Amino acid sequence: MAYNSILVHLDGNKQAMQRLHVAGRIAAASQCALIGLLAGRVPDPTWFYRMDNAQRCLAEDQERRRLQRENMRCAFEAATADLPLACEWRTADRDPVMLALREAREAGLIVSGQYDADNAEGPVARQLLEALLLETGRPTLVVPCAGEFASVGTRVLVAWNGSREAARALHDALPLLAGARVRVLSAHAAAREPRPDATPVSHAVRVLERQGATVEVEHGPGGADLAIGELILSRAADFGADLIVMGAYGHGRLRELVLAGVTRVVLQSMTVPVLFSH
Repeated sequence: MAYNSILVHLDGNKQAMQRLHVAGRIAAASQCALIGLLAGRVPDPTWFYRMDNAQRCLAEDQERRRLQRENMRCAFEAATADLPLACEWRTADRDPVMLALREAREAGLIVSGQYDADNAEGPVARQLLEALLLETGRPTLVVPCAGEFASVGTRVLVAWNGSREAARALHDALPLLAGARVRVLSAHAAAREPRPDATPVSHAVRVLERQGATVEVEHGPGGADLAIGELILSRAADFGADLIVMGAYGHGRLRELVLAGVTRVVLQSMTVPVLFSH
């Protein structure tokens, strides 16, 4: 089992190259196409016309973004030159969220970056990450903004609550889990007590064992979203996990979607890559 393509979101942040390396390793293991997508802040031109020397300011910004695109394209081509894969470069030159969604729905797996308060792309970085998680219908591997990740998927924590999102995340992660050591953490947030149709953790174990994983199960206490998010992060650290797999939850519709509590807690404090599915 393997992904048929990997799309890595790139932008003007310094950690973009780290997630490109992670995406390249996964694409090489899957022997699939690797797509680099540059999507970041695109200022509204109408703002420039409220400034002195508007034409000059607009021209300078356009040149700055042209140089950024060219520099990132060269960095992408240099980083992927030795990969025995089909590698493709794409850019989103206008509405970054809308165009990124359009491109990302093609991918077998999206690789993106954790939102950082010092993000050079401003508010669009958070909007784009949330859109990739909740609106693409594709699994998204989020790489932390700090650290280096030589391996992804050798020791894995799977957060399990028997829901549709948890089941989707588990199956979406299977190409990364062959032969892995996996700890399944079975825990439920107080706001989402198990439904009658919740899938037992034993089913998740069987899926993983068929993939050749060595599996252990831990039953965690229920609690509020904050407590469950912190429990996931704590157990992942105790286990020495290099990957967390979990469902992504949101509230609202389309562009009004916002990340729900557990998802947001993990995104804010993650120290290893997390594969989310919604």
